[in-house]
Amino acid sequence: MTRAEMEMQINLLENGDQFFDLLKAVMREWQGSPWPHERARADFARQLFIKGLDIQKEGLEKAKARAERGFNTLLDQRMVRELEQKMSYWEKKLDELATNQG
Repeated sequence: MTRAEMEMQINLLENGDQFFDLLKAVMREWQGSPWPHERARADFARQLFIKGLDIQKEGLEKAKARAERGFNTLLDQRMVRELEQKMSYWEKKLDELATNQG
């Protein structure tokens, strides 16, 4: 078995909301747990959440750059707006979770 055979991918354009929502639920449930293994799961979920946001940010920057180079179609504009809105929403959720962690 190779390492590549054990990898999976998530398309953040298609499944990003479900991905972030699932991670948010894990963090909310376990970040204040008295059990170290549950807090470790919450921390892993937070790391995945941040990595997902970083990947979305890269995608947003590429979409903006593409629009600036003249490929600025209505579809490009809509994609940039939607990505900006989603980024803002999920960044706020991450901040809320960090604040509620106490």
